[in-house]
Amino acid sequence: MKTLFLIAISLVNINTEKIDPPEPEIGKRWILNLQYSDEFNGTTLDQKKWRNSYNGWKGRSPGYFSPDAVSVKSGMLQIKNGVLDKSVNIHTKKKYSIKGGAVQSLEKTAHFGYYEVNFKASRINMSTTFWMSNRKVPVNFATKISNDNCSKDKFSQELDIVESIGGVITAGDKFRKNMNFNTHYRYIDCNGGKEKFYSAGNNAIEGNGLKSSALLSSESWEDFHTYGAYWKNANEVAFYANNSFVGNVNVSTDVVNKPFPRKMGINMVTETYDWALPYPTNEELNNDTINTSYYNWVRSYKLVDIDAKSKNKKKYKGSGTPIYKEEVSFFNNPTIENKQVKIPYTYKANTDKKAVFKIINDTNEVVYKTTLNLLSGYGKNIKTLDFKKENTAYTFKIEFIE
Repeated sequence: MKTLFLIAISLVNINTEKIDPPEPEIGKRWILNLQYSDEFNGTTLDQKKWRNSYNGWKGRSPGYFSPDAVSVKSGMLQIKNGVLDKSVNIHTKKKYSIKGGAVQSLEKTAHFGYYEVNFKASRINMSTTFWMSNRKVPVNFATKISNDNCSKDKFSQELDIVESIGGVITAGDKFRKNMNFNTHYRYIDCNGGKEKFYSAGNNAIEGNGLKSSALLSSESWEDFHTYGAYWKNANEVAFYANNSFVGNVNVSTDVVNKPFPRKMGINMVTETYDWALPYPTNEELNNDTINTSYYNWVRSYKLVDIDAKSKNKKKYKGSGTPIYKEEVSFFNNPTIENKQVKIPYTYKANTDKKAVFKIINDTNEVVYKTTLNLLSGYGKNIKTLDFKKENTAYTFKIEFIE
């Protein structure tokens, strides 16, 4: 984790503990999806991964996504909200008076996996968010609402991993004190009219009333918090705050049985809502001690086979990033039977590692030793090797080779 020294604003209380994806299943390991991961350690936005605008959307009035609100400095992505300069020519009939910002992934190929962000929200009545989405596409199959001859129906997906508002709004304090998450199946029916949201989540405004244990240890503007979502399949998403499970969502199946099948892109946005009132004042927007959202990092993971070699064809940055507290251990006791030893182990490694496994007899003699080649990531496996048991007691040891 980075050590930060900032002038004029104190950003102490950055969460320095290692935050990990959920434990993988046996025979699998989590690896970083570098295309959608960034530690923001540079001085500019990585143009191989992100744009400083939202393609096709200028923002929800009165908040406008202004590219100059976005910067990378002091080891973070920063979106500085403010008063919109009246000289900005936006070419729209909508009225914009507040400057917000948006960072959007260039690609929309993120699929089932684990997605997390570490941020500190602004303390004004604008959101700090981390979410996934894709564009509308025609529905070329029958749904529970239309038949397969329908020509105008379309759908898109939206996974709101976290929406936070650090200010004091009339809608209550849940957006300061809780992790607010949601899923939307966005559908336009056969008549081609206005889209309808089929939603499920704990979001106090748009959710379906799901109860969850999503209370944060401090308000979202006070400290950096980590928010994550495990998009398991086309129907289910599990949510985590600061490494703790807070809720599981079954995506609405009112329209189709498998509502979340398509790949998505990632968005980090500060915006205004017509239900998050009052809107921030000019004085608040000009106050640099409260007007900025700070994104410490975003990390995305893919679940792969334990021995699958990771590929980085486009040479995205981030390989070897020290995100894990490196360790290897047994998740169950090794067993010996039928002339074989079973080694149930789990490990976390930022780079490829070697581990040595030893069997030690009751006289403290190493009677068996083998080396395990472990590929970078967070893995869990059971290795079976030949070993003839003698009539003695054994102890077992596993450790990384330095």
